[in-house]
Amino acid sequence: MQIKSFVVSALTGFALVAGSMSAFAADAPFKLGYLVDASGPQATTLKPTFDAFQLYIARVNRAGGVNGRPIEIEARDIQSDTQRSLNAVQSLKTDGVSGLLGLGATNTHAAVYAAAQKLSLPVIASNPINIPVVLPPVKPYAFGLGQELSLAGTIGGHFAHRIRPQGKTIACVAFEVPGSILSCNKILAQAKAEGYSRGELYTVPIGQRDFRTVVDKLVALNPDVVSDCIGREHVAALLPVLARSAYRGVFLSMDTGIGDDTLIDAVPADTKLQVYSYTRFVTNTDGSGPQVDALRAALKDAHLPDNDASYAGGWALGLVVTEALRQCAGACGPEAFRAALEKVDIDSGGLTGTRLAFSGTDHYGPSAYRLYQLDAAAKRFAAVGGWQRIASNGQLAD
Repeated sequence: MQIKSFVVSALTGFALVAGSMSAFAADAPFKLGYLVDASGPQATTLKPTFDAFQLYIARVNRAGGVNGRPIEIEARDIQSDTQRSLNAVQSLKTDGVSGLLGLGATNTHAAVYAAAQKLSLPVIASNPINIPVVLPPVKPYAFGLGQELSLAGTIGGHFAHRIRPQGKTIACVAFEVPGSILSCNKILAQAKAEGYSRGELYTVPIGQRDFRTVVDKLVALNPDVVSDCIGREHVAALLPVLARSAYRGVFLSMDTGIGDDTLIDAVPADTKLQVYSYTRFVTNTDGSGPQVDALRAALKDAHLPDNDASYAGGWALGLVVTEALRQCAGACGPEAFRAALEKVDIDSGGLTGTRLAFSGTDHYGPSAYRLYQLDAAAKRFAAVGGWQRIASNGQLAD
């Protein structure tokens, strides 16, 4: 399916792609491509980021665009399928976009980055999932703004130790895809580095919806902490079974587009399970600042629920893209856009615990994560401590 967003009209709707503009004029639109899983297996996880990005770009266009030029987004529904993603990369190059945004599940990322590099198209993977290709050493056209899975794994292992400092055993549930497995392995390794003695990895197909067998294994292992790197619908299927089981430990959810309500709805008020979540961007229960306020107002106007850190990730992507476009010279073709991205260094306006920054030597930049604990009876999350910062080399800040 090919979709296009005319950002001056419908905010989240999809329409057929129209013909592209070939001649550059001072008021010609900036044209960017966006790969999104709008109807595939990861749609519920990935589309909220796209929706919030759309809201931000629409807001910019209503205010006159960037340097007097509107931003035009050509979107493709790639359904987290590698071949559909590669076809979209080629067609968007033909349509004259200056860069690509978004992406699907992690199984599509490496192929998309490789194809885009051959075509000299910069790519910014958005929240929630990125793979290490966005980390230093720099690959010329590979950028990432979301939750890079190896760094998020390191944070997860660190938070597991913070929650259960005397713990010895940790388990992690992952998809049978490289990024998810990598992230879980990083969780297990970091927990071991901080004092845990045993880590177990359980993998499931991306289409898995019945987690009874996995929960039986978790109950038999009885780890101090159960962590994960799976999607929204998968957590919604796993967590109720775990909460009703004999397990009485900690469930630590990596927010890969999961959203607060998914966890709240999955856990009974009288559960003995302790549920935590950690995110790179703020949720509806936390955060303040001009961009947080603007995002929440836009979500309200669009009748979208303010319950998902992925919305903050999409808004942050809008901030980064427009800042790069402000610094982009001339027609702002792919090379100019790539160079402009390397100059982005902006305040997040409360969306996360660090600045949003790229450079010529770092196409991911510093990031920060915050831990939240669920009060099941009150049906709300509360922050536990401040933002935990991590450099793109994996070094945790003190």
